[in-house]
Amino acid sequence: MAPRPNLRSGIACLIAWLLSLATACEAEPAPPATATAEPALAVTSTGAPPPTPTAPEVPVGEVREVFASSAARGELWVGWAAADPEPHDYHLSWARVDGEYPDPSDAAGNAFMTVRSDTLTGLDPGATYMVRVRARYADGSADGGLIEGPWSPSAAARVNAPPLAPSGLTAVATHQGVELEWNDPGDESVAYYTVVRTSEDDPYPTDLATTTDTRFFDRTVDPETRYFYAIRATNADGDSPLPERAPVTTLARIPGRDDLYEEILPPAHATTIWWHWDARRPAIREMTIDFTIHNDVGHWKTMSGYYLMLGFGWISDVAFYFGVQTRILEPGITPVRGAIFSRWETRDLANARTPSDGWADSSGHEGDFIGVRRAYDWNAGEYRARIAPDGRDADGEWFSFWITDLRTGITTWIGALKFPLVGGTAAMAPDIATTLELFGSPARPIDAPEWYVTVERPVGDGAAPARVITEYPSDNSPNPMRNSNVRYNASESAADLRIGGITERVDPPQRYWSE
Repeated sequence: MAPRPNLRSGIACLIAWLLSLATACEAEPAPPATATAEPALAVTSTGAPPPTPTAPEVPVGEVREVFASSAARGELWVGWAAADPEPHDYHLSWARVDGEYPDPSDAAGNAFMTVRSDTLTGLDPGATYMVRVRARYADGSADGGLIEGPWSPSAAARVNAPPLAPSGLTAVATHQGVELEWNDPGDESVAYYTVVRTSEDDPYPTDLATTTDTRFFDRTVDPETRYFYAIRATNADGDSPLPERAPVTTLARIPGRDDLYEEILPPAHATTIWWHWDARRPAIREMTIDFTIHNDVGHWKTMSGYYLMLGFGWISDVAFYFGVQTRILEPGITPVRGAIFSRWETRDLANARTPSDGWADSSGHEGDFIGVRRAYDWNAGEYRARIAPDGRDADGEWFSFWITDLRTGITTWIGALKFPLVGGTAAMAPDIATTLELFGSPARPIDAPEWYVTVERPVGDGAAPARVITEYPSDNSPNPMRNSNVRYNASESAADLRIGGITERVDPPQRYWSE
């Protein structure tokens, strides 16, 4: 009989072997059994929608550059760089820079387009606007939805504001030319107007002249010719459009008045009145002359003008004159209306005094003379001129010239000139002349505007002249200006003087003696 310990040892070995076999089975599972094929089941509709397929991702591009500029009143052109990839369309949005961009749903301030530019109209002239753009892409859905890209950087531009076209242009033919008038377009920014003219013989537009007024007189026309006029307004932003043209046919020449159309070379004294005091008044210290300007001479040829010489005479045997002119020249200044007082026999400006805004002149083109000038914006109205002593030096006496506007009572000092002493004093001779003169560049008499002036009898030291003589230059004199007339009205103690245009000489020379 075998011993017991060996039996227990065999049983232990058997158990250890079984445990190792179980561990090995867990580490290597058996392959799955082959499935038995079964027939597919038919899909039965239950009314539920099929699942929505996921849309592919859409690439969205960005508009990187926007441009804006204005070339017309109230308009703004906007352009931009293309987005990549090509979008379905673009969304343009705009607003004034002092406001905010509108909601995309608003009709105003939004536009949608497939092109890469647009012109915005109806904007506020002179205002600055900001603009931006974004691209929009189809999202691929069945309902045509859109995906919006990011907004571009904003661009800004000022809307151009040239003036509106002037309206109401009228063109009226006269024997002197064509008179034009028009309405201001109501824009305070207008700097000037340009008169544009064409004709049946020359249809090419000509810029005739510029003016800041709403009137212009064209004296450069030919008789019996059809012309067309238009007015263009200009400001810092540019020109207005040209309005509808105004047609006019010029008049024929006046029969028997060929002298009106023949150019003369000024100066031309057209009419003259001599005022003589009697022997009881051998010298005059102070003189006043009242005069009335009945009409504004209006537009005047640049290099020509009128001189109403109120008085030409002598102080201490030195000739002098004084009066008003349509055009006086200050160095470096545009010619203006003004008053002058001049004397001969010296070029020394130490003999002249002027106000702060006046100036003195020394010249030799009419002999040695000096003068004082001052801008004085006279117009149609009533005035009084006065010449009187105004101080004395050891070597002479000063005489000043003043003008008083009788409607306002304002007196303006034009300046003073010094005259030599004769017998310890200076005084005016008892004879002076009043005349109307055309001066300046060569001109046709008919192109000089009509001017009507009344001059009352002067008063010298409280006394009126005893004798009055009116006269005209001889027709044989150089540069006669026959379109002038003078008439002395004894009942009114005044003389009417007319010059220019189609003025006819209807009154002969006169001589009048007071009682």
